[in-house]
Amino acid sequence: MLSISSARKTMNLVPTILKAGYATAITKTSNGVKVAALDESSPAASVSLVINAGARFEPKDKAGLSHFVKNFGFKNNGKRSAFRITRETELVGGVLSSDLGRETVTFTAECLKEDVPYFVEIFGDLVSQTKFNEHEFHAVANEVAAECTVAEASPEVTVIEALHNAAFRNGLGNPIYAAPYSDITTEDLRKFAVDNFVGNKISLVATGISEAELKSLADSAFSNVASGSASVTEATKYYGGDVRVAHNSPVGHVAVAFQGAAAGTPDFYTAQVLRSLLGGDRFVKWSTSGVSPLAAAASKIGHGAQISAFNFGYSDAGLFGVYAQADHESVTEAAKAAVASLKAASKAVSAEEFKRALAQAKFETASRFETRASTTEILAAQAIQGQKVDASESLAALDKVQAGDVSKLAAKLLSSKPTTVVLGKTSELPYGDALF
Repeated sequence: MLSISSARKTMNLVPTILKAGYATAITKTSNGVKVAALDESSPAASVSLVINAGARFEPKDKAGLSHFVKNFGFKNNGKRSAFRITRETELVGGVLSSDLGRETVTFTAECLKEDVPYFVEIFGDLVSQTKFNEHEFHAVANEVAAECTVAEASPEVTVIEALHNAAFRNGLGNPIYAAPYSDITTEDLRKFAVDNFVGNKISLVATGISEAELKSLADSAFSNVASGSASVTEATKYYGGDVRVAHNSPVGHVAVAFQGAAAGTPDFYTAQVLRSLLGGDRFVKWSTSGVSPLAAAASKIGHGAQISAFNFGYSDAGLFGVYAQADHESVTEAAKAAVASLKAASKAVSAEEFKRALAQAKFETASRFETRASTTEILAAQAIQGQKVDASESLAALDKVQAGDVSKLAAKLLSSKPTTVVLGKTSELPYGDALF
């Protein structure tokens, strides 16, 4: 079973930090491709192609395009066949992967440092020469369908998808996964690529290589990519709502979310502290310490109760909330306890609680650099935003948060229309207004 922490990856929640001592400017090629790198003097490296072409940017009548684009990533292009790409990658010991978020599609290669030029070339060909062949479409459609099946089997993913759809409807509310009835053609894919595989929507980020060297490689590999016109994105609007999903899950699921803050803003940092104050995304079973309100609530309820808090930040919007899982007889109590914890935070936050929450938020922010994958994610987010922020600046932003700010933000969240999703035996699950 997936947890909120594993499901979060699809939500593009990436704190904006970098290790201290690195430049704050993002390099660009002549056609607008953003370049960011972090050379850690390691023989291993990673390089990612990040395109602002996630589910948010799909036409309303073509839901699922981004999902298909993700799976077409390393198929036949004008220079290499899919078989050749796979074989050459194996010969150099590389690993290829792709990922889809609400705002981006990401293609990543993990490799030895000396092989970075090869994979940068592969990525340049991907955005400029992918053929989207008819004879490959069937296999891609099967891959998409298989991923949808896995996602549908996860109650957590289903709940988070439903939360976003109810909260935002369109744009950030678009589904990550292609619907079974998606009417996608290869011509649709080619048009989507023409519109989105352009310089001003592309970022190339890497670890294990200098930024100057990566910029030189990008200048060559992406020279045939069009610059692109000014991107016009419809501003995100928050709506809220109440969704009930019938599911054969043996466990009841209840999530309550509110209008949050865009990533990197002062309110987002405050929300990170609030999330830590409540208990973060660490599901707690049978806790005896009660170190946080949600941990204490889960311990008191027992019966496998798991309660968490989440804070999803995007370029122009956010979603903050609490998530409860328990047997159907106990999940309403767990959800009410979670909402009550948020209400309590809106009234007052003790000095001891705040000190603990701030320390945990700072530790989580700093610890994201434990792997190349998380470092690459952070670089990608910052390249898209157009500016790097080092660790000291990010931690300083958290240090500016005061206990009173946390209470004010909790009150502000509660003042927005809630978005509630329940999943399971709906006849036994509460309606949103019964939780307050």
